[in-house]
Amino acid sequence: MKRFDIRQTILLAIALTAGAGWSFTASAADVKSTKAERNLIVEGNKAFADSNFIAAFDFYEKALTANPLSDAATYNKAVTLTYLVSEDNKNTPNDPRVKAAELFETLTRTATDKTIAEKSFYNLGNMAFRDGDYGKAIENYKGALRINPDNKKTRQNLRIAQLQQKQNQDQNQDQDKQDEQQQQQQQQQQEQQQQQPEMTQNAEQILQSVQNKENQTRKKANEQQVNGGRKTTDKPW
Repeated sequence: MKRFDIRQTILLAIALTAGAGWSFTASAADVKSTKAERNLIVEGNKAFADSNFIAAFDFYEKALTANPLSDAATYNKAVTLTYLVSEDNKNTPNDPRVKAAELFETLTRTATDKTIAEKSFYNLGNMAFRDGDYGKAIENYKGALRINPDNKKTRQNLRIAQLQQKQNQDQNQDQDKQDEQQQQQQQQQQEQQQQQPEMTQNAEQILQSVQNKENQTRKKANEQQVNGGRKTTDKPW
């Protein structure tokens, strides 16, 4: 079966960063929001747009101080954390993606804004895909589609993740077959090695028996040559 590299295709469908293009401003209609929170989120979004992620993170933290229940500030903080990964903290207990994933997961359950919940599922799907956890990626893309079935980008990412998962499963099955064949070959070799001493012993016994018969035949022939032509009688000379 012909294989293809889905990892190359993924660049067409999934942004290189977890939440590229998605930031939220607290709505004035949200009774829980405050003017201070909204202003801080706006400033955070400006810093984010300028790729000043540390400053953006600080503004979103201040917005959450003003309103700890702000879905927009929480989401924007999570997105910013995915941009703060470095070679020094990547795959360590201080990896910012760990905290980002926790915030996204919380928002999928608690966000009153369904768009934020959808995008949180989407970001979790992207993060899982990049980690090679295609089952988890599929689960989160489906979560996003349950909220917004018309999102073509999410549906495309879901399909890519499903294809990648199937490709990996096929490769694993092929590897399992190769391992099984190798084990069978090793077992046959061991059985042959165990049988070899017995076969050798039997062959030696047969060879010895043939040799004994040849010796007896040769002895009789020699005796006949020694006594050849001489009459024997039961009477003495």
